[in-house]
Amino acid sequence: MKRWKRVLITGSLLTTAFTAGVYAEDVLQRVDAYLRPDFNVVLDGKQIQLESPTLVYADKTYLSLKELGNLLGASVIWKDVNKTIYINSRINPEQQVVEKDQSIEEFKFRNPYSIKVNYLGAEYPLMLAYADEGTGVRNNLIYYRLSDVRKMGIDTNGLKQSKEKLTGALYISEPEMKKRLKQMPTPIYKGSERYVVSGEINTNKINALQNHVKESASNRTDDIQFTNIPIMIEKIGTENMYEYLFYQTRTSSKFTISHYVTTMLILTKMEEKLVDGSDGYTVNSYGWTDLDDKLEREVTRIEDEARKAKEEEAIRQASKK
Repeated sequence: MKRWKRVLITGSLLTTAFTAGVYAEDVLQRVDAYLRPDFNVVLDGKQIQLESPTLVYADKTYLSLKELGNLLGASVIWKDVNKTIYINSRINPEQQVVEKDQSIEEFKFRNPYSIKVNYLGAEYPLMLAYADEGTGVRNNLIYYRLSDVRKMGIDTNGLKQSKEKLTGALYISEPEMKKRLKQMPTPIYKGSERYVVSGEINTNKINALQNHVKESASNRTDDIQFTNIPIMIEKIGTENMYEYLFYQTRTSSKFTISHYVTTMLILTKMEEKLVDGSDGYTVNSYGWTDLDDKLEREVTRIEDEARKAKEEEAIRQASKK
């Protein structure tokens, strides 16, 4: 008689290809299960071979959710931040199936900056950053913002993507990018500005935005000194409206705090023309958002919801006794 391999499993039975994460001891449950590589799986009349062997527990069979979902044309994504598996049906034939190595990891960027680059003879704005946390270890890999890369005409299909926690933007690491780059982008430096005004070609509008950045680089309110380092200004569809991302340090006699901040900049055309007869613009800022504080509040909200759900479950279990 053949003896099948018995395995001890601690925690909920995760039938996906994702990491289970770290759970508190009072949530864990130890069970005996069996790996059955002799089990066959037939899909639409065709036998298939899964990477993970079939698991049998309590007379029930468990298959890899991610593998099976992809074979059935569904997108299966594991998000460690809220311990949730997302299963999305394919609605349109053009919709891509997320492959086994395409689960999106999250990271918080470090030292983000924007530059103009030359790629295959044309100039493009590009946001770059390093990973501070979330990718397993702090590393010195450069990450390219996906929206900028696509504007450069680079095919990104199948490349592993990473989601930046503060902005929600998707990025691709340089090793992944090198799989598709026909040549390395060459940085273009013009003048003393070390950031990009993206999507705007009107010189007077760019000058007005750059003057606003210089004027707001340092200011003081009561006992707090504010210092702002520009990262990128990006036109956002509506005429004369831009998103401004910068790194702000707040210093007082009691503390020093550095956070990433975004604000909306709106240009208004001046009634009088400039000396050369062209249009001049004034700049106003609206909707100041501290991205680090926003992320911290979201993490706290998720933790509170998880704790509340755990307490409610404990009450339900107690009521059954």
